Amino acid sequence: MAHEILELLNDPRSVKILVSIDEDGLAHPVVKESLRNENGDIVYTEFLESSNTNRFLTKALWFDKKVVILLLTHDKRSFKITAKPVKAIVNGKIFQKYYEEVQSKFKDFDLSTVWVFKPAEISEQTLQKRVDEETRERPYFLHLDRLAKGA
Repeated sequence: MAHEILELLNDPRSVKILVSIDEDGLAHPVVKESLRNENGDIVYTEFLESSNTNRFLTKALWFDKKVVILLLTHDKRSFKITAKPVKAIVNGKIFQKYYEEVQSKFKDFDLSTVWVFKPAEISEQTLQKRVDEETRERPYFLHLDRLAKGA
């Protein structure tokens, strides 16, 4: 199941939001279309050397922290992927491969960093799925008006 969910990162219709943590411990969510699945790893290409995201990901890598990727599919399912940054590639053959790809798509963009994440946990956050889970696992959390109606 995890593989199928990670493959949804490669669907251009999916919305992908990368959430890192800033210096004050606040969430820094940004839409990042370049997030994708490659053989079970999540790869993200960062264009700006001085971006907040690049800075926060560097700190996550250095201090062994995780990030969250929120994924909204074209059919309105949503997933939370918790992942750990494991590599920041800034030169070499792998970097060159992505650099050439970026240049072929975006003539005026540079490539700063190729980030590699290892997925740690994946959970579906689609509302109906969560309601079904809550109803099954916590039936005593029903509102009194629903109990009175025989829900």
